[in-house]
Amino acid sequence: MERRTKYGIFLLVFLIAGLSIYGLWHQLYGGGKALAKADYHIAAPDLIAAFDRNEGSADSLYLYKVISVSGVLRELATNGKSEYIARLAGDRNEKTTVDCHLDSLYKQGELTLRAGDSVTIRGTCTGRWLNIILVQCIIEK
Repeated sequence: MERRTKYGIFLLVFLIAGLSIYGLWHQLYGGGKALAKADYHIAAPDLIAAFDRNEGSADSLYLYKVISVSGVLRELATNGKSEYIARLAGDRNEKTTVDCHLDSLYKQGELTLRAGDSVTIRGTCTGRWLNIILVQCIIEK
């Protein structure tokens, strides 16, 4: 065989082996859709109070962490892309809510949640804008 052909075959085998190892590593350590465990479990009024007291401290605790929030559903809304947003109420006098942007798996089906239901939702906290925002949320119960 020609020298160029030998190097081409060697390079091809090396490339296939490298991609196979990468695929196996990705499957084992980061490619799955496994549910992330919650770093914190907290009630919606307590989460709102933590951000009201000291937003910097609350950011250091909850920002970009997976948290499980339990509370009373104030409203189930949709945004312009037909994605659901579950708003969990704080105290009755407060206007601030925890806005949980539900994952895309909730786009298709009809949700059985109604305002006033007690619910626990898990998602990633992205901080506070007007309300406290959680993204990629799933309904635990």
